[in-house]
Amino acid sequence: MTPEEHNKYISWTFLANGLFQAAMLLLVFGFFILFFAFGGPPDDKFPAGLFAVFFSFILLINLALISPNFIAYHGLKNRKSWARVASIVAAILGAMNIPIGTAACVYALWFFFGEEWKSVYPEAPGALDRRQIAGIGHPGWEGRYVREDGEVVYRPTAPPDWR
Repeated sequence: MTPEEHNKYISWTFLANGLFQAAMLLLVFGFFILFFAFGGPPDDKFPAGLFAVFFSFILLINLALISPNFIAYHGLKNRKSWARVASIVAAILGAMNIPIGTAACVYALWFFFGEEWKSVYPEAPGALDRRQIAGIGHPGWEGRYVREDGEVVYRPTAPPDWR
């Protein structure tokens, strides 16, 4: 399987994990809304306001844990330079969401801690920097060039004269 296909499948696992977790969150909150709408509180002294604040806090925490999945999906799908970092963060946060989040975690960490990701994201930090290869920007980058097979080779340059 090519690195591009791995990238595509990892993005799908993050999307599936995010959608599954969002569906479970909506299902749980739907039950609570139905309970309070039709069942009503058990008595008049029931602290409904406290429960509303508590469940709002839980909703915000769950949204904060679900959102990295969608951010990683967007970055992987559009091959953004920050997609590797977003995927590692989403993988670590999604590891506890069995089974889809765990699968996404293992697959993403295997891919992004290996060497194959560098061919998909050549402009990302830690990979081949296109600006450096082209010699644009910094005068010390002229020592780098790319062979026809794609490997970056350092051409020896004369050290600067500091006298």
